Amino acid sequence: MATSPEVAAKRLELRRESVLANSGPAPRALEIGPAHNGILRKRDGFDVKVVDYLDRTGLVDKYKRHQQYQAADIEEVDFVLPPGAAMADVIDDRFDLIVASHVIEHTVSLIDFVNECDRLLRPDGVLALVVPDSRYCFDRFRERASLARVIDAAESPSAVHTVGTVIEAKLNAVKHRGATAWAPDHRGEYELVNQLAQVRAWAQRARGDAYIDMHNWVFTPHHLRLLLHDLDLLGYIAVRESHFRDTVRHEFMVNLSATGPGPGLAREDLLRLAAEESRFPEEIRFTDKRQQ
Repeated sequence: MATSPEVAAKRLELRRESVLANSGPAPRALEIGPAHNGILRKRDGFDVKVVDYLDRTGLVDKYKRHQQYQAADIEEVDFVLPPGAAMADVIDDRFDLIVASHVIEHTVSLIDFVNECDRLLRPDGVLALVVPDSRYCFDRFRERASLARVIDAAESPSAVHTVGTVIEAKLNAVKHRGATAWAPDHRGEYELVNQLAQVRAWAQRARGDAYIDMHNWVFTPHHLRLLLHDLDLLGYIAVRESHFRDTVRHEFMVNLSATGPGPGLAREDLLRLAAEESRFPEEIRFTDKRQQ
C-alpha cells in the first residue's frame, strides 16, 4: 500500500527532528544506505555523504521494479563498500552525525556495527538510529534479540546470517491487511508470506555461506534501550543514549553518543518496560491460507 504524500512528509519531518535532536545547526553527516528514502538529503541542502553497497546506477537498477519508488529519489553515493569491507576502511573522514535508518536490524553483528560507526564520529558526534518496531511489521511473530546472541555474534564473528536465523525470519514473516508494516491501531488478519519450499531454499543458500539480506535483530523500543544500556555497562560499546522517541506508526528512534547521559532510567525500569512491550493484547487471527 502506497504512502500518501502528506503521511510521507510528516514522517520525514519527525525523522529529521529526531536524528538532529543532539546535533548542531549544520552537522557534517553520513547517511548509511538511504537508497530512495534519505532523511538528510543533499537536494534539501544538508551537508551529507552517502555510503552504500551499490553506486547510484546499481541502486536505480535494484529499485526499478518497485513502481512506488522514483529514480530521482536516489541520490549519488559517495562511498561504495566492497563486500566484507568495514566503513572505516573506505571512508577517510569523520562526522558530527551518522544516520542509520532501518539498518541496524540487518547487521550481522550489532556490536561491531555500533563500534564501526563510533570510529567515524567526531568526539561529540551522534549516531542516530531509526528502527522498526517488531510489533508493527513483518517481524510480529519473531522473538526479540537476546543479549546473549548479540554478544555471541561479536565474540564469534561471521560474514553472513546463520541458517537458523534465516529460517526463523522467513518462516515467521507476516503481512497484516496486506502490508509489511502498519500503525499500532491497525486491526485485521495476519497472513504468513513465505511457503515452506521457499524457506527451505533460503536455508540451503545460507548453508552455502550466501549472504541473505534480512532482519537479523528484532526489537521493541525499550528492549533495544535495555540492550544498548547493558552493552555500554559491560564495555562492549562506548556510546550511550542521548535521545529517544517512542514508536510513531511502525518505527522508533534512538540517538547514541560518547557524551550521552544514558536512558535516564534504572535498569530495573528498563526491564519492566521491555517486558510490558512483550505483552501485546490483541485477538490474533490468520487468513485461511495455509503455509505448505
